Amino acid sequence: MNKRTQYNSFIVLLNIVIWGLIAFVLHYLTVEEEGIEDDLRLLKTMVIIVSVFYLNYFVLIPYFLSKRKFKYYGFSILAVMLFIFAISYYTELPFENTAMGRIPGPPDFPAIKRIHPPKSIAISLGILVLSTVSIAVSTGVRGTKEWFKNENQLKEIENKKLSAELSYLKAQINPHFFFNTLNGIYALAMKKSDKTPEVIMMLSVLMRYIIYDAKAPKVLLKKELSHISNFIDLQKIRLSEMVKIDYRITGSPKDIMIEPLLFSVLVENAFKHGIDYSKRTTIKIHLDIEDNLLHFIVSNPVVVPKKKMSKFGDDEAGIGLDNIKKRLELLYPNRHELTIFEDSSLYTVELRLILEDKKP
Repeated sequence: MNKRTQYNSFIVLLNIVIWGLIAFVLHYLTVEEEGIEDDLRLLKTMVIIVSVFYLNYFVLIPYFLSKRKFKYYGFSILAVMLFIFAISYYTELPFENTAMGRIPGPPDFPAIKRIHPPKSIAISLGILVLSTVSIAVSTGVRGTKEWFKNENQLKEIENKKLSAELSYLKAQINPHFFFNTLNGIYALAMKKSDKTPEVIMMLSVLMRYIIYDAKAPKVLLKKELSHISNFIDLQKIRLSEMVKIDYRITGSPKDIMIEPLLFSVLVENAFKHGIDYSKRTTIKIHLDIEDNLLHFIVSNPVVVPKKKMSKFGDDEAGIGLDNIKKRLELLYPNRHELTIFEDSSLYTVELRLILEDKKP
């Protein structure tokens, strides 16, 4: 039995239990003495209020109220009410005639036919009130169900939109990383370096992570950090000893889950724009993990100011940062802080995240 069937069975059982409780309460409140008359009256009442509940729920609301045909809905409710009153009244008359019969007249006069007392009208009005309550409850239940359904549909649309936008942003990251790495391989190839085959193999490992692992909505943080370590190792091969890489992780990633490739652009930009081969250069990449708080810092020397990079047509750093900002806004609303510091000598990016999920 699948979940849908189980859910439907539960709803049917719940309806039976609720109507059973209502019948019990009505029996307790209205049946004064044991007898077929009161039992039949209770049965009639239950048939009417149950029928009007489901008539309103499955027919009148979907066909009229949900389609904003308020006039037709109002006329339908009025017609149902009149029908209920008529049925209740005329089915009550036999009980009165049976119970009351005819009033005997004086000895010299024939029996006088009894005028029907207001009891039949009172009972019919009572059933009408219960039917009104039944219609009101069914309208409320159906309205609540429709509201939740609409909310779920809106959430589904938003999730699809979010997923599409994130996929687009991820797709932008792949060529950004690929082109940056190919530039390094090209430089090695031009030098006819023996390290070129090794670099190509390392690139394949990195691309495997980007193409396959990073497709998942979330990955283990230690996998993401392993990807960054592989990228740093790749850069070390092509860089001279003049470049120092200060890569440090404080705290344990354990089973923390995170969206993939959040840090990649920041690290790539540091290597692309922060290396000055004419003097000693230090690129700092620090990650501090404390419970569900994550603090990531990347800093590099300013070789070419950002304003000049834009003039030269090299604005990939800006594109990459815009990408990160958009992803953070979508993935970590009100749970992130991205700060950028730049002076004449140092460019620093700090990212603070409040993480929620761990590996289930």
